[in-house]
Amino acid sequence: MEVTFFIASTKLIMFSFQTTESTKNYNKQKMIFQILITLTVCLLCVAHGAPENSKKRDVHVVLGSADETILGERIHTAMEYINTSENPNILFISGGVKNAIADHNVETEASKAANMIDETLNLQIVLEEKATNTAENFAYLKQWVNSNFSQDNLPDIVITTSDFHKNRAEQIFSGIIPDIKPKWNLSKSACIRCWSEEHIHMKNIKSDIQKALYI
Repeated sequence: MEVTFFIASTKLIMFSFQTTESTKNYNKQKMIFQILITLTVCLLCVAHGAPENSKKRDVHVVLGSADETILGERIHTAMEYINTSENPNILFISGGVKNAIADHNVETEASKAANMIDETLNLQIVLEEKATNTAENFAYLKQWVNSNFSQDNLPDIVITTSDFHKNRAEQIFSGIIPDIKPKWNLSKSACIRCWSEEHIHMKNIKSDIQKALYI
C-alpha cells in the first residue's frame, strides 16, 4: 500500500516539474508542488499505521476453578464480553488439576471450561493445562504471549475471573507481567464463603509469585 502511494505521488511530482518547465506561471506550479509533497507525507503516514491496527488482537484469559459453578460463571461472563468485541479474539483458558494424582484421566479445569463454550462462536482457543494456582496461570500466559507476539505488537489482555478474586489476581498479575496492563472482566459469584477465604490466600501472594517466576 505504501509503495502504491509513493509511486502515484512521484508521478504527480514529476508531472508538476514538467509543467513548470513549459509554463511561465512559476508561482502557481510551486504551490501545486508544495501541496503534492504534503499529501505524499500524509498518505505515507496513514499507510504505515494501517497494518499494525489491522493485526491487533484481544486475548481473553479465563482463569480456571475447581468449582464448576464458579467456572461456569466465568465462562458465561467471558462469552458476553467476547460477543461485544470488535477485534479478532483468542480465548486463553488456564487451569490444571490442583493436588494432581496419578489418574491421567482426570479432567483439567481448562478442558472443563472448553466444554462449556458455545461452539458456534468463531474463536481461536488455547488451553493451558499445567497451572495449579493464579500465579502459575499468569506465568504460563506470559510464556505463551512471548512465544506468539513481538514486543512492539503485544495484544490487549482481558482477564475474566470472579469478583471476589480480582484484588489478589491483580496483584499477582503485576508481579508476573508488569509491562502489560490488562482489562478486567468480572463475574458476579454466588459463593459467599469465597470472600472470607480470599483473606487467607492473600497472605501467599509474594511466595506464589516467586515460585511461579521460576516455571
